[in-house]
Amino acid sequence: MSNLLDWNTLENKVKSYLDDASGINTAQKAFPTLMVASILGISDEEASDAITDGSKDRGVDAIFIDERSGNCVHLFQFKYVDKFSNSAKNFPSGEIEKLESYVSAMLNSDIGLKKTCNPILWSKTQEIWEALQKPDIEFKIHFCGNLAEMVDEEKERANEAFKKYRKFSVQHHSLESIVGQFLDAKRPKIDRTITVVDKDYFDRTDGNVRGLICSVEALEIVKMVDDPDNPKEIYGPIFNDNVRVYLSKKNKINKKIIESALSDNSGLFWYLNNGITITCDSFSYLKGRRAPQVDLHNIQIVNGGQTTHALYEVYKEKPDALDDVLVLVRIIETKSDEFGLAIAESTNSQTPIKGRDLRSNDEIQKKLEVGFSAIGYFYERKLNQSQGEPRSQRIDAIECAQAHVAYTLGLPEVAKKDRGRIFGDLYDTVFTDELSTQALLCAHLLMVEIDKLKKQVQKSVREGEANAGTRLFLIDGAFHVLYALHVICARKGVDQYDFPAASKHIPAACLLMKKIVDRSMKKDDAFSFNRFFKDARTKELIAAEA
Repeated sequence: MSNLLDWNTLENKVKSYLDDASGINTAQKAFPTLMVASILGISDEEASDAITDGSKDRGVDAIFIDERSGNCVHLFQFKYVDKFSNSAKNFPSGEIEKLESYVSAMLNSDIGLKKTCNPILWSKTQEIWEALQKPDIEFKIHFCGNLAEMVDEEKERANEAFKKYRKFSVQHHSLESIVGQFLDAKRPKIDRTITVVDKDYFDRTDGNVRGLICSVEALEIVKMVDDPDNPKEIYGPIFNDNVRVYLSKKNKINKKIIESALSDNSGLFWYLNNGITITCDSFSYLKGRRAPQVDLHNIQIVNGGQTTHALYEVYKEKPDALDDVLVLVRIIETKSDEFGLAIAESTNSQTPIKGRDLRSNDEIQKKLEVGFSAIGYFYERKLNQSQGEPRSQRIDAIECAQAHVAYTLGLPEVAKKDRGRIFGDLYDTVFTDELSTQALLCAHLLMVEIDKLKKQVQKSVREGEANAGTRLFLIDGAFHVLYALHVICARKGVDQYDFPAASKHIPAACLLMKKIVDRSMKKDDAFSFNRFFKDARTKELIAAEA
């Protein structure tokens, strides 16, 4: 049951998303962006671009196509009340049929949707149709509000409405569950004891680093991560230093882990799984004994979070299945945070990790943080590293790198649709020794100005303005406008890193992009903004036209 504290916690979060310039001038308008970003773990910019709410939204307030681990389409419906006294009410279910009507038309490729959807929703619908061409797609419907969930009968009605479609699931997010997601407990010191199997252990020391490799029964792992205050729940803080969160039992790798533990050959789990890596301040045990107990102080599971969660899922489903399952465990004693990060990077291999997390402590990232600090900005090597500081002074590493990739390196299609490469295979190309804070800052500030124009378009669409579609290209093509600006500056001899001088040519870049888009739309009856701005050849049109 939620309370006034929950209400105030969420309300303060929502207020931080208010932005008059973008037309986000009420909590009701700010709530969707906050929720999409928080629930899906994406950037505020990606969340803002997902919003379809407004005139002719067909009961769909946001759409996000997630390709990070699979192919999943998220559809949101939001409700926000502005008084605590109303938060005890249940989520209204009056638009279930409206949302289901959209889903039905979308899955039937009804071209008539173009007339009944607002421009943003229509563009997102085209993206979904492209996603449907890929295998193993799934859909998740989210009913999200700062009140109580739907009553049970209406929840069942919502489930029934989408049950007839394959691979659809429904999730409900209430005020209580939302605030529970936000609660960020201070990292506690965690001490645990595990028992080693027989004499299956090996100990070594190298300078100030010490390691122990051992075999441990799966039930010992389950016991180690069990929440002492909430039995049968995993104790989240034990994974604080892990570079990723659990990707759910539907993730392909995790499904295999679970299947391996539940199979008739579960005794082979030790051979088929990479095991778990634990860092700690210190560990101790009586050497030479069979099945010694290992005392661990201030531990973190830095690798094997997927394995640990999967084993926990198996234990909840079928405890006896773990009787013959052994897990390879590597324990490393170190008080060096930097070395702990290196361990997390080098041992993660079963499921892809975000390059941004692994690179956050690189020397060049630290230098950029210092450089930006000297000119009054907070460079965030890690996501939300400077939370609480003014938004205008926070510079997210990946967002400013996206701008740099589009503006300076001439890869707008990568910046928009394939930004994971920036901290992956393109990392050394983007973050060179010659890269300056001035170059990053100018690209970032120019992108901020273009984003303001994009948000004006989004505002116009939400408010149902008649001319809302004339600059719709800014939503998917903002990075291409930035690239066009670079080309124009180069042709006119304008210093590309002189922000005041370069920013004067943003209107010209928009006009250039509009001209190219309008011409392309006339040539292609099936024109799609998503497809057009994914195409690497689009920048060639810009270069030729400028």
